[in-house]
Amino acid sequence: MNRILAAPVVLFVLGLGVAQAADIRRISLEGKEGVPAPVAEPGKDGIDRIHKVETPALELFPAAQKPARGTIMVCPGGGYSILAINHEGYYVAEKLNEFGYDVAILLYRVNAGKETRELAIADAKAALALLQKRGGEFGLATGKIGVMGFSAGGHLAARLTHATAGDTPPDFAVLMYPAYLEKDGKVLDEVAPVKTPAFVYVAGDDKYAPSAIAYAGACREAKVPCDFTKTKQGGHGFGLKPALPPDVKDWPGKLRAFLDGLK
Repeated sequence: MNRILAAPVVLFVLGLGVAQAADIRRISLEGKEGVPAPVAEPGKDGIDRIHKVETPALELFPAAQKPARGTIMVCPGGGYSILAINHEGYYVAEKLNEFGYDVAILLYRVNAGKETRELAIADAKAALALLQKRGGEFGLATGKIGVMGFSAGGHLAARLTHATAGDTPPDFAVLMYPAYLEKDGKVLDEVAPVKTPAFVYVAGDDKYAPSAIAYAGACREAKVPCDFTKTKQGGHGFGLKPALPPDVKDWPGKLRAFLDGLK
């Protein structure tokens, strides 16, 4: 069963989240159309990996629901070495579309040497500004614009939220098993929550669980709204793989409830 989204046509195979890369509407962070698709290498583990992003861009996935409830910028993870583009990107876009949200997947620079993280945050800032200022031109709902990240993408989302707090931050942040947020149990200054409501989800047996715990604790101290879940098991990097570990199957439902509760 195929699902057809708004033009230009984007094809998802329901349950598999397979997108035809040539048909995805892809926009540079300067707002130019026609950015070529980066190479995604399929792995034997079912994860498609982008190892290099030549031109940072947003891939657009409009919701069938009109008007959409808002737009969510999704940052796939991959340790700043790769982008895990299917189970932390395309599959997630499909699910968020079901929730009534337009989606813009951020193709940020990875595997670029010592400056990788600084290049990535520059990409994230430019992408958020583009969505906030010109999202309507691209057919996206701009009443609410949130950011969502997985693992390293969660770090990027938290860093973006902190860096833009004095200007126009995202309306909400979704951090899925975020990495690199703490040291010795204390949240790092560059990602410290300021005012943006957050949804944070992690498995207790994830080696990066301390990051999520520290961030949620910092939200409590700063009186920032935070919907925090720590399950017993589930590991790291589960995203929306076809077979989710039992303990973490509830995350899409919990996220939908969080989104429904936003003002």
